[in-house]
Amino acid sequence: MKFLLLIFLGIAPFVIQAQSNYVANTPNQNFPGDQNTLVGPNAGNTSMSGYDNTFIGSAAGANNTSGTYNTFIGAISGVSNRTGNDNIAIGRFAGTGNQSGGFNISIGALAGAANQTSSRNIMIGDSSGSQNTASGNVFVGSRAGALNTSGNNNLFFGTKAGFYNTTGSNNIIIGPNSGTALTTGDDNVLMGYNSQAGDGLHNATAIGAGSRVAISNALILGNNANVGIGTSTPTARLEVVSQTPETSGLKLTNLTAYSPTTQSTDQFLTVTEQGDVVKARYQLRIHNANEWSDKVFAPGYKLRGLSSVSTYINQNGHLPGVPSAEQIVKEGIDLVKMNATLLEKVEELTLYLIEQQKINQHLESRVEELSRLIKK
Repeated sequence: MKFLLLIFLGIAPFVIQAQSNYVANTPNQNFPGDQNTLVGPNAGNTSMSGYDNTFIGSAAGANNTSGTYNTFIGAISGVSNRTGNDNIAIGRFAGTGNQSGGFNISIGALAGAANQTSSRNIMIGDSSGSQNTASGNVFVGSRAGALNTSGNNNLFFGTKAGFYNTTGSNNIIIGPNSGTALTTGDDNVLMGYNSQAGDGLHNATAIGAGSRVAISNALILGNNANVGIGTSTPTARLEVVSQTPETSGLKLTNLTAYSPTTQSTDQFLTVTEQGDVVKARYQLRIHNANEWSDKVFAPGYKLRGLSSVSTYINQNGHLPGVPSAEQIVKEGIDLVKMNATLLEKVEELTLYLIEQQKINQHLESRVEELSRLIKK
């Protein structure tokens, strides 16, 4: 009796038909592989030279021929695999389309279901990467990257993250429902619940819940949020707190005090010669000496005659070289140029006074001479 019991226990695992839902299957008897674990109706049914596989579930790895080191657990999981190696598929229909792809991980119902030849994908969550046929993708979350087809090297993390992406590559999308507007863009980074980028964008970044980026090569921080650098409690759209007192903490490398030809400081900040942003001291700077008014005193300067100036004033209602009121209303004032112009007029007025003094001195001399003649 004990002998018959031992025989029964020895042959039971190889019975193809069984009365319960647990069935231990056998490999193809003509070309059996080695070190395979096959459990379930038709699990690994056509396995020939493949070895070190674990197929558990109805038809799991059913068409495997020479694939090795695969683990398929779940009904129909890895059913199409033939030569693919080192794959893991866990869940109903997980990795069901894979034939020769290797080093794929598909966990969840329909995860990585359409993949056939691509490799090195990680898809965790029901229907994650279910349409994927590309390589190097990581999709984690229910339906993450579900519609991706040929997009490579994407990282999608969160429920429905990157759901509609089809051909976009090198994207990083983290957060539930994030990146759902993207189908073809590349090299984008979206982080935060429902963070989005316009379709077809490149190198666009949106960080924060509900953040949106609408153009390529742009960075968006937050959704109607304040940004703080050096502070955890920003009170403005951008607040920068420097580690050094009385400094801004900002530096503009390609914009210095010498960058514009002329400068005015009708602002709160200005830049030094080194590009450091500092508090404005309301200084007016010029690019070179020719922009200032010392030319009035240079030899050869042509000073208008007063009669010519008078005629000009009568005709135009303002001094020569000075903008009219209408022009200022229309165009505004460049403070540096206006200060230089006003100084020019002061210097010209000084020259007129000097000339008048010479005339007065000459007249005084004549008067004194005439007085002496009269007294004689």
